Amino acid sequence: MAFKVNWPKFSEDFIAQASQQMTIALNKGQKPNNIVGDIVVDDLNMGTKPPDLEILEIGDLADDRFKGIFKMTYAGDAHVILNTKVQANPLNLPRHEYTVKHSPAILAANHPLVVPMRLRISNLKLRGIIVLVIDKHKGTTLVFKNDPLEKVDVNSTFDGVASVRRFLQSQIEGQLRQMFQEDLPMLIHKLSLVLIQQQ
Repeated sequence: MAFKVNWPKFSEDFIAQASQQMTIALNKGQKPNNIVGDIVVDDLNMGTKPPDLEILEIGDLADDRFKGIFKMTYAGDAHVILNTKVQANPLNLPRHEYTVKHSPAILAANHPLVVPMRLRISNLKLRGIIVLVIDKHKGTTLVFKNDPLEKVDVNSTFDGVASVRRFLQSQIEGQLRQMFQEDLPMLIHKLSLVLIQQQ
């Protein structure tokens, strides 16, 4: 059985809290060596299209608690813009990360070249099985039982350089896969507690 989700206009406070939690999640753990600054969420737009949910199983249903397993698909218009800084000089990276072909026409200095980078993540397509628990007092928990990421578009300041674009696409996809399965449950739970406190 499927049902329609009402997708609200999210408040500025909610967007600010979500941006802060996403920034923390994106900077957790080891980042690629060429990213030398914090990854900061500059703009978070939740879009206007909700995910589609199909009920697979209801495990708990009470006035103040709900638990269910759903098939979820998402192909909405949400997007996020990130700002960070990158090391643009390959000679300043660890030796195993690059190969330099000697040429008399090229001269490169072994000095840092740190430049700002702006990333736009959009056209997100997800398909997965989720376990959703909603408790009026303890908050909301959402866990993916599989890797849900099917497609995402990554655009950046360096779109004109094909090799860099492919590298960023691969890195961001990897970060998103990890975030959906490891960081998203905690992020959603924390945001739900904020909403409970505001009520």
